[in-house]
Amino acid sequence: QQQQQQQQQQQHQQDGRRGREAARILAEDVIESYKAMRMYFRKVRTCIEHVDPHLCNNSGLVSRLVDWEESWEVGARYVRSAPLLDAVCDLVAEIRAAQQVVPELTTMCEDCDVELFLALPRLVMLCFLADPLNKRTELVRSLLPHRFGPSGEGNSNAAFMKVDLELKALYDNYKETMRLLGGTRDRAAWEFVVRQAVLGAEEHQSRGCDYPSGATRAVADLFRSLERWSLELQRHCPEDWNQCSAVLVHCLTGETQNKPPSKFQV
Repeated sequence: QQQQQQQQQQQHQQDGRRGREAARILAEDVIESYKAMRMYFRKVRTCIEHVDPHLCNNSGLVSRLVDWEESWEVGARYVRSAPLLDAVCDLVAEIRAAQQVVPELTTMCEDCDVELFLALPRLVMLCFLADPLNKRTELVRSLLPHRFGPSGEGNSNAAFMKVDLELKALYDNYKETMRLLGGTRDRAAWEFVVRQAVLGAEEHQSRGCDYPSGATRAVADLFRSLERWSLELQRHCPEDWNQCSAVLVHCLTGETQNKPPSKFQV
Protein backbone atom coordinates (compact mmCIF):
# COMPACT_ATOMS: atom_id res chain seq x y z
CA GLN A 1 0.00 0.00 0.00
CA GLN A 2 2.87 2.37 0.83
CA GLN A 3 4.46 1.60 -2.53
CA GLN A 4 1.16 2.32 -4.27
CA GLN A 5 0.89 5.68 -2.47
CA GLN A 6 4.44 6.56 -3.54
CA GLN A 7 3.62 5.66 -7.13
CA GLN A 8 0.50 7.83 -7.01
CA GLN A 9 2.50 10.71 -5.55
CA GLN A 10 5.15 10.39 -8.27
CA GLN A 11 2.44 10.27 -10.92
CA HIS A 12 0.80 13.37 -9.43
CA GLN A 13 4.12 15.24 -9.50
CA GLN A 14 4.67 14.19 -13.11
CA ASP A 15 1.17 15.34 -14.06
CA GLY A 16 1.89 18.64 -12.28
CA ARG A 17 5.03 19.16 -14.36
CA ARG A 18 3.09 18.36 -17.51
CA GLY A 19 0.42 20.79 -16.39
CA ARG A 20 3.03 23.54 -16.13
CA GLU A 21 4.09 22.69 -19.68
CA ALA A 22 0.75 24.19 -20.72
CA ALA A 23 2.17 27.64 -19.96
CA ARG A 24 5.17 26.95 -22.20
CA ILE A 25 2.98 25.64 -25.03
CA LEU A 26 0.73 28.72 -25.01
CA ALA A 27 3.66 31.13 -24.78
CA GLU A 28 5.47 29.37 -27.62
CA ASP A 29 2.39 29.74 -29.83
CA VAL A 30 2.53 33.51 -29.41
CA ILE A 31 6.27 33.68 -30.07
CA GLU A 32 6.18 31.34 -33.07
CA SER A 33 3.35 33.24 -34.75
CA TYR A 34 5.35 36.47 -34.33
CA LYS A 35 8.47 34.81 -35.75
CA ALA A 36 6.49 33.50 -38.71
CA MET A 37 5.24 37.02 -39.41
CA ARG A 38 8.77 38.42 -39.36
CA MET A 39 10.03 35.60 -41.59
CA TYR A 40 7.29 36.36 -44.09
CA PHE A 41 8.36 40.01 -44.34
CA ARG A 42 11.98 38.99 -44.83
CA LYS A 43 11.12 36.68 -47.70
CA VAL A 44 8.48 38.82 -49.37
CA ARG A 45 10.82 41.79 -49.82
CA THR A 46 12.74 39.73 -52.40
CA CYS A 47 9.60 39.33 -54.52
CA ILE A 48 7.64 42.46 -53.67
CA GLU A 49 6.46 42.79 -57.29
CA HIS A 50 4.24 39.72 -56.76
CA VAL A 51 2.41 41.23 -53.80
CA ASP A 52 -1.19 42.14 -54.66
CA PRO A 53 -1.99 45.76 -53.66
CA HIS A 54 -5.23 44.39 -52.24
CA LEU A 55 -3.53 42.69 -49.31
CA CYS A 56 -6.45 40.39 -48.60
CA ASN A 57 -5.64 38.60 -51.87
CA ASN A 58 -2.23 37.46 -50.63
CA SER A 59 -2.93 34.02 -49.15
CA GLY A 60 0.46 33.70 -47.42
CA LEU A 61 0.05 37.05 -45.67
CA VAL A 62 -3.54 36.29 -44.70
CA SER A 63 -2.72 32.88 -43.20
CA ARG A 64 0.09 34.32 -41.07
CA LEU A 65 -2.04 37.24 -39.89
CA VAL A 66 -4.81 34.82 -38.91
CA ASP A 67 -2.35 32.65 -36.96
CA TRP A 68 -0.91 35.74 -35.29
CA GLU A 69 -4.32 37.10 -34.34
CA GLU A 70 -5.55 33.78 -32.93
CA SER A 71 -2.42 33.08 -30.90
CA TRP A 72 -2.32 36.62 -29.51
CA GLU A 73 -5.99 36.48 -28.54
CA VAL A 74 -5.29 33.30 -26.59
CA GLY A 75 -2.12 34.82 -25.15
CA ALA A 76 -3.91 37.98 -24.07
CA ARG A 77 -6.55 35.97 -22.23
CA TYR A 78 -4.67 32.97 -20.87
CA VAL A 79 -0.99 33.95 -20.73
CA ARG A 80 -1.04 37.59 -19.61
CA SER A 81 -3.53 36.79 -16.83
CA ALA A 82 -1.56 34.93 -14.16
CA PRO A 83 -4.69 33.58 -12.36
CA LEU A 84 -6.12 32.17 -15.61
CA LEU A 85 -2.77 30.71 -16.65
CA ASP A 86 -2.43 29.02 -13.25
CA ALA A 87 -6.00 27.72 -13.61
CA VAL A 88 -5.30 26.22 -17.04
CA CYS A 89 -2.09 24.56 -15.80
CA ASP A 90 -3.90 23.17 -12.75
CA LEU A 91 -6.78 21.82 -14.83
CA VAL A 92 -4.48 20.29 -17.46
CA ALA A 93 -2.67 18.46 -14.65
CA GLU A 94 -6.00 17.13 -13.33
CA ILE A 95 -7.14 15.97 -16.77
CA ARG A 96 -3.80 14.22 -17.32
CA ALA A 97 -4.37 12.41 -14.04
CA ALA A 98 -7.85 11.47 -15.27
CA GLN A 99 -6.25 10.00 -18.40
CA GLN A 100 -4.40 7.54 -16.17
CA VAL A 101 -7.71 6.48 -14.65
CA VAL A 102 -9.61 6.35 -17.96
CA PRO A 103 -7.23 5.58 -20.86
CA GLU A 104 -10.07 6.19 -23.33
CA LEU A 105 -9.77 9.90 -22.49
CA THR A 106 -6.27 10.01 -24.01
CA THR A 107 -7.59 8.56 -27.27
CA MET A 108 -10.46 11.07 -27.24
CA CYS A 109 -7.98 13.95 -26.96
CA GLU A 110 -5.67 12.63 -29.66
CA ASP A 111 -8.54 12.01 -32.10
CA CYS A 112 -10.59 15.08 -31.06
CA ASP A 113 -13.46 12.63 -30.74
CA VAL A 114 -16.92 14.17 -30.48
CA GLU A 115 -17.34 12.39 -27.13
CA LEU A 116 -14.45 14.44 -25.77
CA PHE A 117 -16.49 17.61 -26.04
CA LEU A 118 -19.25 15.98 -24.01
CA ALA A 119 -16.83 14.77 -21.34
CA LEU A 120 -14.63 17.88 -21.14
CA PRO A 121 -17.18 20.30 -19.61
CA ARG A 122 -18.20 17.59 -17.12
CA LEU A 123 -14.56 17.15 -16.10
CA VAL A 124 -14.06 20.91 -15.75
CA MET A 125 -17.06 21.20 -13.42
CA LEU A 126 -16.16 18.02 -11.52
CA CYS A 127 -12.59 19.22 -10.89
CA PHE A 128 -13.98 22.55 -9.73
CA LEU A 129 -16.33 20.83 -7.25
CA ALA A 130 -13.49 18.63 -5.95
CA ASP A 131 -11.50 21.68 -4.84
CA PRO A 132 -13.37 24.98 -5.32
CA LEU A 133 -10.71 26.96 -3.44
CA ASN A 134 -7.98 25.87 -5.84
CA LYS A 135 -6.60 27.82 -8.80
CA ARG A 136 -8.94 26.06 -11.26
CA THR A 137 -11.88 28.05 -9.89
CA GLU A 138 -10.64 31.12 -11.79
CA LEU A 139 -11.27 29.35 -15.10
CA VAL A 140 -14.85 28.42 -14.17
CA ARG A 141 -15.41 31.95 -12.87
CA SER A 142 -14.20 33.41 -16.19
CA LEU A 143 -16.71 31.24 -18.08
CA LEU A 144 -19.61 31.74 -15.65
CA PRO A 145 -18.95 35.19 -14.15
CA HIS A 146 -22.63 35.71 -13.31
CA ARG A 147 -22.44 32.76 -10.87
CA PHE A 148 -19.65 34.27 -8.77
CA GLY A 149 -19.06 37.36 -6.70
CA PRO A 150 -16.19 39.76 -7.46
CA SER A 151 -12.89 37.93 -7.05
CA GLY A 152 -10.78 40.89 -5.98
CA GLU A 153 -7.38 40.82 -7.68
CA GLY A 154 -7.71 37.21 -8.86
CA ASN A 155 -8.60 35.85 -5.41
CA SER A 156 -10.55 32.68 -6.33
CA ASN A 157 -11.29 31.95 -2.67
CA ALA A 158 -13.13 35.23 -2.25
CA ALA A 159 -15.05 34.60 -5.47
CA PHE A 160 -16.21 31.15 -4.36
CA MET A 161 -17.35 32.47 -1.00
CA LYS A 162 -19.91 34.54 -2.92
CA VAL A 163 -21.26 31.98 -5.40
CA ASP A 164 -24.97 31.94 -6.03
CA LEU A 165 -27.26 29.49 -4.27
CA GLU A 166 -27.64 27.08 -7.19
CA LEU A 167 -23.90 26.56 -7.52
CA LYS A 168 -23.61 26.18 -3.77
CA ALA A 169 -26.37 23.53 -3.89
CA LEU A 170 -24.42 21.65 -6.57
CA TYR A 171 -21.33 21.71 -4.35
CA ASP A 172 -23.34 20.40 -1.39
CA ASN A 173 -24.74 17.65 -3.62
CA TYR A 174 -21.20 16.69 -4.64
CA LYS A 175 -19.99 16.54 -1.05
CA GLU A 176 -22.90 14.36 0.06
CA THR A 177 -22.43 12.02 -2.91
CA MET A 178 -18.73 11.63 -2.19
CA ARG A 179 -19.53 10.97 1.47
CA LEU A 180 -21.76 8.09 0.43
CA LEU A 181 -19.01 6.73 -1.82
CA GLY A 182 -16.38 6.83 0.91
CA GLY A 183 -15.39 10.46 1.42
CA THR A 184 -13.91 13.32 -0.60
CA ARG A 185 -10.38 12.02 0.08
CA ASP A 186 -11.17 8.46 -1.01
CA ARG A 187 -9.16 7.74 -4.16
CA ALA A 188 -11.45 4.96 -5.38
CA ALA A 189 -14.51 7.20 -5.01
CA TRP A 190 -12.87 9.98 -7.02
CA GLU A 191 -11.82 7.57 -9.78
CA PHE A 192 -15.39 6.23 -9.87
CA VAL A 193 -16.91 9.65 -10.58
CA VAL A 194 -14.14 10.50 -13.07
CA ARG A 195 -14.99 7.37 -15.07
CA GLN A 196 -18.64 8.36 -14.91
CA ALA A 197 -17.82 11.83 -16.26
CA VAL A 198 -15.73 10.51 -19.15
CA LEU A 199 -17.62 7.38 -20.18
CA GLY A 200 -21.14 8.45 -19.34
CA ALA A 201 -23.57 6.68 -17.04
CA GLU A 202 -24.69 3.82 -19.30
CA GLU A 203 -21.22 2.81 -20.47
CA HIS A 204 -19.77 3.04 -16.97
CA GLN A 205 -22.55 1.09 -15.29
CA SER A 206 -22.23 -1.68 -17.87
CA ARG A 207 -18.74 -2.38 -16.50
CA GLY A 208 -20.03 -3.20 -13.05
CA CYS A 209 -20.22 -1.30 -9.77
CA ASP A 210 -19.38 -2.37 -6.22
CA TYR A 211 -21.15 0.52 -4.49
CA PRO A 212 -24.55 0.14 -2.76
CA SER A 213 -27.66 1.23 -4.62
CA GLY A 214 -28.10 4.32 -2.44
CA ALA A 215 -24.67 5.61 -3.41
CA THR A 216 -25.16 4.90 -7.11
CA ARG A 217 -28.51 6.72 -7.06
CA ALA A 218 -26.78 9.70 -5.50
CA VAL A 219 -24.14 9.59 -8.26
CA ALA A 220 -26.85 9.46 -10.93
CA ASP A 221 -28.60 12.44 -9.34
CA LEU A 222 -25.31 14.36 -9.13
CA PHE A 223 -24.54 13.80 -12.80
CA ARG A 224 -28.02 14.84 -13.88
CA SER A 225 -27.36 18.14 -12.15
CA LEU A 226 -23.81 18.28 -13.47
CA GLU A 227 -25.06 17.83 -17.04
CA ARG A 228 -27.12 20.99 -16.77
CA TRP A 229 -24.11 22.91 -15.51
CA SER A 230 -21.87 21.55 -18.24
CA LEU A 231 -24.38 22.83 -20.80
CA GLU A 232 -24.42 26.24 -19.14
CA LEU A 233 -20.62 26.26 -19.22
CA GLN A 234 -20.77 25.77 -22.99
CA ARG A 235 -23.71 28.01 -23.79
CA HIS A 236 -23.32 31.06 -21.55
CA CYS A 237 -20.71 32.41 -23.95
CA PRO A 238 -20.04 29.85 -26.71
CA GLU A 239 -17.07 31.80 -28.10
CA ASP A 240 -15.30 31.75 -24.74
CA TRP A 241 -15.98 28.05 -24.21
CA ASN A 242 -14.84 27.13 -27.72
CA GLN A 243 -11.59 29.00 -27.14
CA CYS A 244 -11.15 27.45 -23.69
CA SER A 245 -11.78 23.89 -24.88
CA ALA A 246 -9.38 24.41 -27.81
CA VAL A 247 -6.71 25.65 -25.39
CA LEU A 248 -7.17 22.67 -23.06
CA VAL A 249 -7.03 20.12 -25.89
CA HIS A 250 -4.00 21.88 -27.40
CA CYS A 251 -2.18 21.78 -24.06
CA LEU A 252 -3.10 18.12 -23.54
CA THR A 253 -1.92 16.99 -26.96
CA GLY A 254 1.01 19.41 -27.22
CA GLU A 255 0.58 19.72 -30.97
CA THR A 256 1.82 22.90 -32.61
CA GLN A 257 -1.05 25.01 -33.89
CA ASN A 258 0.99 27.43 -35.99
CA LYS A 259 2.57 25.04 -38.47
CA PRO A 260 4.60 26.83 -41.16
CA PRO A 261 3.46 26.19 -44.75
CA SER A 262 5.59 23.74 -46.71
CA LYS A 263 6.04 26.26 -49.54
CA PHE A 264 6.34 30.03 -49.29
CA GLN A 265 3.31 31.89 -50.58
CA VAL A 266 2.88 35.60 -51.08
